[in-house]
Amino acid sequence: MASRFLEDFEAGQIFQTTETELSEADIRRYAERFDPREIHLGGLVASPFHALCLTFRLFFDLHLWDAAIIGSPGVRAVEWREPLRLGDRLRSRIEVIEVRRSQSKPDRGIVTMRHESFNQAGAPIVAAVCLHMIRSRP
Repeated sequence: MASRFLEDFEAGQIFQTTETELSEADIRRYAERFDPREIHLGGLVASPFHALCLTFRLFFDLHLWDAAIIGSPGVRAVEWREPLRLGDRLRSRIEVIEVRRSQSKPDRGIVTMRHESFNQAGAPIVAAVCLHMIRSRP
């Protein structure tokens, strides 16, 4: 798929990711490095930050805008809803909320998206509203 640019996004668009399964080794490795609390080191429940990182990884694996992404000016909100547990399979749904061209730099704009991840049973795990700075079509 060719890279998308600012003009290729509109409010209401939905993107779905593949899923990834969480192993005990995944949980422990992340916890040892970034969130070394016993509940995570025990390998049964992933750090909520791990769930958020996986959500972003699944999204970026879609390669929607490899040639157009500039960066992220921020995250508006993050909600942790349910624990991500050993053996869970995580998948994400991303909805475009708003597309806004920059007034000062018309060669780019902000795409606001709601990233939501669910386990294999459809239980919501994490949601985040993120701002993505994207180049306009050359």
